[in-house]
Amino acid sequence: MIRGLRAGLLALALLLPQALPAQDLAERPVAQLQAQAEAGETAAQIALGQRYHDGAGVVQNFAQAADWYARAAKAGDAQAQNQLGRYYHTGLGVEADPGQALRWLRAAADQGAPEHLHDLAAVLEETATDDATLAEAAALYGQAAEAGHIRSAVSLGMLYQNGRGVAQDHARARALYEGPAAAGDARAQNNLGLLYVRGHGVPQDYDRAAQLFAGAAEQGLRTAMTNLGVMYENGFGVPQSDAEAARLYRLGGAGEADEAAAFVYDPRLAPPPSEPQDIAALRDAARAGDPVAAFQMGWLLVHLEPPGPADWQEAAALFAATAEKGHPASMANLALLYIRGTGVPQDYVLAQMWLALAGSAGLEAALPLGLGLRDRMTPDQINEAQARAEARWTGPQDTE
Repeated sequence: MIRGLRAGLLALALLLPQALPAQDLAERPVAQLQAQAEAGETAAQIALGQRYHDGAGVVQNFAQAADWYARAAKAGDAQAQNQLGRYYHTGLGVEADPGQALRWLRAAADQGAPEHLHDLAAVLEETATDDATLAEAAALYGQAAEAGHIRSAVSLGMLYQNGRGVAQDHARARALYEGPAAAGDARAQNNLGLLYVRGHGVPQDYDRAAQLFAGAAEQGLRTAMTNLGVMYENGFGVPQSDAEAARLYRLGGAGEADEAAAFVYDPRLAPPPSEPQDIAALRDAARAGDPVAAFQMGWLLVHLEPPGPADWQEAAALFAATAEKGHPASMANLALLYIRGTGVPQDYVLAQMWLALAGSAGLEAALPLGLGLRDRMTPDQINEAQARAEARWTGPQDTE
């Protein structure tokens, strides 16, 4: 059973005044938000939905978030309508329903916020089966772009670049990309680079293309890494280098981030011992059930050069023992082992479960790991992982 780790802070939180200004919604205790949300306060419903969406002070749970967003959406709130529509589109927290997705996304977009216009356009573009739907997506992107929405300008540029929903116009695509690219948008940089490589709407310029691909690659855009690899392989705009091309191709492929992800050490603890006799004593303490010793021993095992199969298995068992006792860093490290299938069978559901629990316990490093993993999971797998995490979670809930 997972135990809450911040009971002392929760006791203090319960002493806060019950009537707080709207700007303090993010700081309100969950119990207070829940009471106000159940009483019909739309702002509290949205704030509670966001808490469950992010896993902030509660275990991350899209189904719970969807329920609170649905209540606020029915009251006419555009933010809630938009998020509920996105849930129905992806099948996160609810069963995927294209009709409900468009219903709520349109309701939000009708209220005019550029980001909501963009989200409706993106779903229309993704699901379009005819030119009329693509043309509607282009018009919505155009509205949002005119209001300064950068992602919409880039998405509209892509439609012009490829002639989808609008007449193909490379010069128009270039004009839409240039501002966002100069502001550092990775997609705009990559797409503008492609125009320069091909000489579409601009004079062919390999040097400029390579610079743009490099800028997008530095931000982690894998497509740009692959495109820059092509430039190095052929010596277009950069010195020819098979080694650099191979490196970029590897980075552009799936799975590289998992191998590079670092195990997490608990900064509250002193460094683990380094002398053989001290390590032997640490292992004995770990096997005797000392949670600090178990975590530190697991940490030492995964940092052997290199660990053997038995080392990975022992580390997994040690991290599992301390994760079960509520230690966030152990949860994250166990999740990494499940992601890689090292020391334990590969299991994305269990990995996501432990990352959700670690994030809910306050470990900031769990969030980027969880986001990266979700990209490779089905909605059903994500929902299952969150349900398992919810079943294990016992705090903090601001009610102890």
